[in-house]
Amino acid sequence: MPITQKELLEKEFKSEGVNLFGGLLRSGLYVLAGSSKVGKSMIATTMANCVAQGNDFLGRPMPKGKVIYFDNDNYDFETKSRIISLNLSGTNEVLYEFNDSKSIYDINERLSQIPDIEKYKLIIIDSYVGLDEVISSNDSYYEVYPILKELRDIVVKKSLICILIHHTKKNKERIDQDNLIGSKALSGATTGTLLLSVRNEFDTHGELKLILRNNKSIIKIKKDEKNINWVLDTDEQTVTEEIPKNILQLINAVVGLEKHELIGTCQEIVQKSKMELNPNYLTKYLKQNKRYLDENHITFTNDRTGQKRTIKIIYHKDENEK
Repeated sequence: MPITQKELLEKEFKSEGVNLFGGLLRSGLYVLAGSSKVGKSMIATTMANCVAQGNDFLGRPMPKGKVIYFDNDNYDFETKSRIISLNLSGTNEVLYEFNDSKSIYDINERLSQIPDIEKYKLIIIDSYVGLDEVISSNDSYYEVYPILKELRDIVVKKSLICILIHHTKKNKERIDQDNLIGSKALSGATTGTLLLSVRNEFDTHGELKLILRNNKSIIKIKKDEKNINWVLDTDEQTVTEEIPKNILQLINAVVGLEKHELIGTCQEIVQKSKMELNPNYLTKYLKQNKRYLDENHITFTNDRTGQKRTIKIIYHKDENEK
């Protein structure tokens, strides 16, 4: 039976109460991907414990709930070693399943046997390529898509968040969804992708990219003091945050002037500062990027006299500067 848009907006869904990363991740199927040996399982294990204890993870709130970790890629003693290396004390709220972790059918059966499944928030499957259904497919879009859709239907029906651990191609300058090994169904049939963007196994700085259907976010990360786990890189966020090229051009132009003032029409401002921007959108663009201007002690005003609009951009020299 059809439903109106208004009815859809007013309808309450059980899965709406399930969220991680401060509400960015909701009930569904996600891929956590990165190249080999860069710390995907470390990230997943730390995330599992943060959810189990209700602690923040990489600066994002994680509501408390139980976790089940299906591990078909590691031996139990290897998993134990990872937990110890992460200096985790251990919790009964994270359940490991090594035997029934090799097929979607087994995983569904195992989930159906958990009496308090409503207390669980997160499922981790390590790894995607270890699933029998994937191994037996020829990795075509038309075979993989229904496999992933089946798994997604299972977790959404149970109001859970499921993360599949997978690999990206090595030796890529830029890591994006197209670098996922295998069928493009991995990005098409899932709810979103978490990309661990690291140049190589020895890199100490990287990014966790959240590529979701309605949101795109980047979390700057770095290795901890022991060079084992990935943690939030607050210094990196403030130091290396990239200023848009056009704003940088404008900052350099006004700071370089003797009076630190740039006055003119939108067309004149764009021309004088060598911005690559449609002059008609200059005012809107400045408002959108006001944060960068404020950080660099720059203000702008927009005055109209008759049909002429004049933009005044001023650099206010920091009093601490000599």
